[in-house]
Amino acid sequence: MTDGSPGAGAADPAVLRALTTGRSATRAMSDELLTHLPDLGDLPTQRALDGWVEQAADTLRALSEALEERLLDLGSARVGTEVPDSGPLSRTTGSAPWDGGPR
Repeated sequence: MTDGSPGAGAADPAVLRALTTGRSATRAMSDELLTHLPDLGDLPTQRALDGWVEQAADTLRALSEALEERLLDLGSARVGTEVPDSGPLSRTTGSAPWDGGPR
């Protein structure tokens, strides 16, 4: 079965660079955000700010992970345009990679 996404077999180098840059930038922003926690002095406000900062950092990390998954998908799809159901792209099965032979 083919992947169906446009250009899955030949990922554009510019797209790969953008995904890599985005992944690195979002991870760095997440880490940096957590280093800047001001002390406000007012406990309820401090808790609200801390919670918001943690949510923002978690969101940036999730975005970084999503970009990394897309990079992995594109890298795997570059091997060939065929994406087997039980091959190396299948994250839910422990089966061996498809050898390209008949099923």
